[in-house]
Amino acid sequence: MTATFLSSLDSTAVSTALPTIAGELGGIDQLPWVLTAYLLGSVAATPLYGKLSDIYGRRALTEAALTIFIVTSVMAAASQTMWQLVVSRGLQGIGGGGLMAMGFIVIGDIFSPRERGRYMGYYTMNFAASALAGPVIGGVFVDVASWRWIFLVNVPLGLITIAIIHTNLTFRLPARVRNLDLTGSAILVSGVTTLVLGVALGGGDGSYGWASPFILALLSWSIVSTALFIWWESRASEPVLPMRLFSNRTFAILTWGNFTYGVVGMATFSFLPLFFQVSLGEAPTTAGLVLAASTLCVPVGSWFAGRVISDTGRYRWLVLTAPVLTLLTNLGFTTFDVDSSIYDAIPWLVVAGFAMGIIYPTMTTATQNSLTLVDLGAGTAAINFFRSLGSTIGVGALGALLTSTINHELGRLDATERGALDVDELLSTPQDIQALEPTLRMAVENAVAVATNLIMWSAVPVITLFCVIAWFLPELELRTTTALADAEAEQSGGAATPG
Repeated sequence: MTATFLSSLDSTAVSTALPTIAGELGGIDQLPWVLTAYLLGSVAATPLYGKLSDIYGRRALTEAALTIFIVTSVMAAASQTMWQLVVSRGLQGIGGGGLMAMGFIVIGDIFSPRERGRYMGYYTMNFAASALAGPVIGGVFVDVASWRWIFLVNVPLGLITIAIIHTNLTFRLPARVRNLDLTGSAILVSGVTTLVLGVALGGGDGSYGWASPFILALLSWSIVSTALFIWWESRASEPVLPMRLFSNRTFAILTWGNFTYGVVGMATFSFLPLFFQVSLGEAPTTAGLVLAASTLCVPVGSWFAGRVISDTGRYRWLVLTAPVLTLLTNLGFTTFDVDSSIYDAIPWLVVAGFAMGIIYPTMTTATQNSLTLVDLGAGTAAINFFRSLGSTIGVGALGALLTSTINHELGRLDATERGALDVDELLSTPQDIQALEPTLRMAVENAVAVATNLIMWSAVPVITLFCVIAWFLPELELRTTTALADAEAEQSGGAATPG
């Protein structure tokens, strides 16, 4: 929890400080790459940590992730140009993604599935706390000291965390063959890299059109590499992502569930703030406080799910209920327009946060319960990977849908009314919209509302499909023994001790 709080806090604090950083270092056009680079490093590295920790141990990989995170934090703090910061953040993502993955994996090792739901709930509360504290801490450092302290504070916190990990994370995994699948790793990293770049440049960042040869080449290679990866992994002796996991019905269904919530989470929490500020004319602070209603309900849902799983040993009905609640909230958001009140969104945001709090720890607990210790690291890293992949695709695809819809709506204006309006620049500075001529301002407000509604509608079939697929999820008995105890008992020929 200490390590993952550090990683999550850093991400939210940096987002708050980005405008100030761009103003000091210059290169406002490179600003999106600070976020994209971190995401790229995190997504590409996550599945590798799972397999490496299965081979070399949890402590070694957790300490490696922390070391990378600390060193790259110093590099980011010392950056003198935006591109230096972009490179530093990309490398920092490798460490941050590892911290996230290793946290979930270690919880899977040391707690039995029956009690794990409760600890997954604590873990989700950890994320919610960092989401609330990060923007505040980032703003304080920018106002009182310097944005560089956002990165430098990671050094003492990271060193303390390494000391805690090194002293306490002392269990040893059963001996394994140390054979790393380098070919599979290379194919995976290249495919993920081209996919993230293709989606970012063609969609979210919009530097190229979707039909440009460069974007088509990137996306084509990501498809080819996926086929190559599946072919290779089905033949490798120690695959990075064992294909046999997908024959596990629980793993396969909940992998899709994690991907789904990656996409749907982006639809809800990445684009509603723009709607609140542009279409409803609310201040950023007000929009942030209203969204906090959802953030505060995530730990409530996690606590509820953890108690239910620990007390009853049942999880299936939670997985069936949460996506239905999410579907209802998305349908609710499709009714919003420029005449809505921001406070009408609070009930829907409360339900959305509660549903997400239920589903995330429940999916992780159910997936880990279906895995043996041999596959626990790779399987846990895989579901985190697919969740991050869903977020990446969601940001790019839905961002492109937002921009194209707004351009289409504003295209109905004649050239005189529209003038030299730059949609991308305008959306990055919502406060400037209020200074537009009234007719043009109303057109922009309506265009953003229409685009936001379309985004919410586009998420409906995705979550509906998961609602259907979830009915096929089996209800496996939650073990009362840890994965480590089961493995030791199997080696000794005895029975594992519960608890």
